[in-house]
Amino acid sequence: MNNLFFDLDGTIINSEIGIMKSLKYMYNHTLGYVPHDDATLHTFIGPTIGASLQKYDHVAPDDPFINQSINAFREYYQEEGWEQYTVFDGIYDMMESLKKADKEIFIATSKPEVFAKKIIDQLNMKQYVRHVFGAAEDESIRSLKEDVISYGIEKTSVELDTKNLVMVGDRSSDIVGAHKNNLKAIGVTYGFGDYAELKSANSEWIVNKPQEIAKLAMEN
Repeated sequence: MNNLFFDLDGTIINSEIGIMKSLKYMYNHTLGYVPHDDATLHTFIGPTIGASLQKYDHVAPDDPFINQSINAFREYYQEEGWEQYTVFDGIYDMMESLKKADKEIFIATSKPEVFAKKIIDQLNMKQYVRHVFGAAEDESIRSLKEDVISYGIEKTSVELDTKNLVMVGDRSSDIVGAHKNNLKAIGVTYGFGDYAELKSANSEWIVNKPQEIAKLAMEN
């Protein structure tokens, strides 16, 4: 594994506070109330908003409610939510280990690219991260993880192939996105998904701590 694509939310950062507040703001401004409990809203973290609305609110893919919801979510997120996060323990040590071993680190996230880049800059991670690839701002294109990965492979200045590139993420969407691009995947259990979800998605490896990712990269 010479090159690693990392998910951001739930893999590099714990963005739960900002995203949960943004989701509640979204529902209050579109429906006037929040129709789901915190446990359900928690599962929104990782997939796109559109995908979650289709799953939990039975909204059609072309329903205008999706764009209304995305716009409301962003009203809060772009002002306050994007900065309400913490970094998972061990992330900087993992990145340092990968850098010393001449591994290339990329971000591949369903978060809009503009916010992902702001977060990487704010965390002083540009010294480790070669490129940041994210979703288009309105989810109209390049919102699914498989599309972000494909976009990253095409756009990067580094020569990549499926033999030396792996996707790292905490949700089944990361694993499925990797497989649709003929990549293997490392699932992490310290984020928003769990072992059962990652196992069900057929993740090739499942780890519990960031440093285990670096160890796998050295061995494979």
